[in-house]
Amino acid sequence: MNKEKGCVLAIFGATGDLTHKKLLPALYFLELEKQLDEGFTIVAVARRPRTTEEFRKEAAASIQKFSKYKPREDILSRLLQRIHYHQLEFNQQQDYTNLRKRISELTTRRCRQIFYLAVPPEHFEGIVQNMEAAKLADKGNKDVRIVFEKPFGNNLRSAQELNKTIRKVFDESQIYRIDHYLAKELVQSLLVLRFGNSIFEPLWNNKYIEHVQITVAESIGIEGRAGYYEKAGALKDIVQNHIMQLLSLVAMQAPKKLTADDIRDEKVKVLQKLSIRNIAQDGVKGQYGNGKEAVAYREEKNVPPDSKTDTYFALKVFVNNATWNSVPFYIRTGKRLKERATEIILVYKPSIIRLFPEVQDGEKLNRLTVRVQPDEGISLTFNTKVPGNKILIEPVTMDFCHECTFGPKSAEAYERLLYDIIQGDQTLFTRWDEVELSWKLVDRIAAAFKDKAPAMYPAGSWGPKEADMLIERDGRKWVVPEKPRYAQMQVNHEGH
Repeated sequence: MNKEKGCVLAIFGATGDLTHKKLLPALYFLELEKQLDEGFTIVAVARRPRTTEEFRKEAAASIQKFSKYKPREDILSRLLQRIHYHQLEFNQQQDYTNLRKRISELTTRRCRQIFYLAVPPEHFEGIVQNMEAAKLADKGNKDVRIVFEKPFGNNLRSAQELNKTIRKVFDESQIYRIDHYLAKELVQSLLVLRFGNSIFEPLWNNKYIEHVQITVAESIGIEGRAGYYEKAGALKDIVQNHIMQLLSLVAMQAPKKLTADDIRDEKVKVLQKLSIRNIAQDGVKGQYGNGKEAVAYREEKNVPPDSKTDTYFALKVFVNNATWNSVPFYIRTGKRLKERATEIILVYKPSIIRLFPEVQDGEKLNRLTVRVQPDEGISLTFNTKVPGNKILIEPVTMDFCHECTFGPKSAEAYERLLYDIIQGDQTLFTRWDEVELSWKLVDRIAAAFKDKAPAMYPAGSWGPKEADMLIERDGRKWVVPEKPRYAQMQVNHEGH
């Protein structure tokens, strides 16, 4: 940790769910790990009337409830003493002048200043403009940083307009656009898996890989967020950011160095070459209906009974470069699916040596699976002989369990993201050109499906049959996420 300068973290939206469920527990973890320096101060900014003591009590209750560890009283007390509450109306310019004065009172020397906008995106522009008027922003000064949660815009045009407003006040080097998937351990491990292992990197191309599958499945519904979801849907909520980021990390070439810009340069090159050849044929828009334990999307509170909003999307896309030409990437995401799972699966081509015809296609193709969540780990599926006199072949799997090897105390996404923001490391944050390129493709897809009725699927299933047909007409099948053997053993052990 940089001890030369103290740091002020001002969290706008401090009374909201994100702050209480994610940011405060993450800050506790950083305090526990001694990664906050002596001058670190937290200013909780929100519209609701609170005293600092009242907010500290609420913060303590949230950390007790949502922290992955049982908090230690001494560590929790030390963190709470850093927190100061400041009431502010987002549209009142004078309140920002008062905030600047409050920050000056809380710090005794020039410090790094971080403004974290944990607020609905419709407030982004107004907050930035008021910060500029109150001289809270300092364009070009990398010690003044601003953090944005997704979504960054709701289409290409709105994203461009938002970025234009922000760039009048802040340089790109000061802007941190969060996609928390990038901070998940197994996502970060992709770089090491590929470029740190000679057994994988030579085989990571269209000469050896037949196709790639990326699944981001959620078992929950919209959780009372109909207002947001009716505007977004699965395509804009997950594909535009999380899946595009996973895909670009899978398909990118080796960066020159492990610097933020070198890594993001390579991701941009992937997005520049990304295409969907026939939107009508290569995309499936879905929506969940009734299931055993869930009502249909159209029966959710505040959802119109004739809503065409997508709660599921599947696509077949290509990366048109020398490395990936002709390799389809099948991507899918949905709510109310059978299980929660995020997986990246590389399916390898059959062996050119055809001694065993039965392993040339289907379920016996070799697979490399990266499980981002849950049960984080990596699996390699290959073929072996079943014991006996006959040559019978069966696929088997070698599993790497992340938690089994490194323990449960690895930093979670927001812990890592907050630490990197404090350090000024932009590697895990999306640059503007990444955002713009992903919106260009998603806008085309959204326009093509705007008035199309969604394919229905039962809540608790793996999605609409049309999505199965999308991949099956190419002679392939979706790989159904399964608990790895070590997770099954843990479940069985807990059952006893």
